[in-house]
Amino acid sequence: MYGLCILSVIPLRSEPKEASEQISQLIFGDTFAIIEEKSEWAFIELTFDNYKGWISKKQYIEITQEEHFVLTKSKPLYTSWPITRVKIENLKTSKTHTINVPIGSRLLSKSYRVNSYKIEMLEGDLISPLKISKQNLEEITNLFDRVPYLWGGKSIFGIDCSGFSQTIFKFFNKNLLRDASMQITQGEKIANLSQAKAGDLAFFSSESGKITHVGILLSNSKIIHASGFVRIDRIDEKGIIREEDKTYSHKLFQINRYF
Repeated sequence: MYGLCILSVIPLRSEPKEASEQISQLIFGDTFAIIEEKSEWAFIELTFDNYKGWISKKQYIEITQEEHFVLTKSKPLYTSWPITRVKIENLKTSKTHTINVPIGSRLLSKSYRVNSYKIEMLEGDLISPLKISKQNLEEITNLFDRVPYLWGGKSIFGIDCSGFSQTIFKFFNKNLLRDASMQITQGEKIANLSQAKAGDLAFFSSESGKITHVGILLSNSKIIHASGFVRIDRIDEKGIIREEDKTYSHKLFQINRYF
């Protein structure tokens, strides 16, 4: 069985209960395989990054294997406005409602049908994956400026550090895994910061060497990352230098290149 997210955001939880930790999110247009069902909950695996967790059965629609294939194998098209209005019509009941979907939501086109629903984009633009460049990177990341930090978050309504890097890289047709400890296993290690360039990821560790943070380099001296909120700080060979008080907030561990 397969499912589709047609809400703005759905929390993905570690256990099948509302009070459980949010480990990630689905945003509008995300598809997934349903692995197990338990009462009012479904244990799923996201198509995009193979991340697994529990979501409420109240918060998604089921789709056929054929519909899942069409939605996932079609050319990626993403919303590019911070917030886009989308109308959803239930063709069985004729009921219609309109929702706000976050930037990076994946749609098949500006108007299409899936299951018994008609989905229509009311405003904004759909964009294909972009070519990586300093200008394109800055334009996309700037749209997330000051978005609050949220553990497990992946949207403009709230985002964590690895959710931010994963979401941004999606616009450049690069599928990152979900967590920073997974993302560091991808790409090619760069010898030092002086060789880094825009689009590289910088990883940071605890004193024990555990990967605890990730950010996107805008240059070899500037980084954008989610810490409290999405922000731009300076970086050197030691780590991130917090803008407010010029102290180190994160210890640099490694830099990887993906493009």
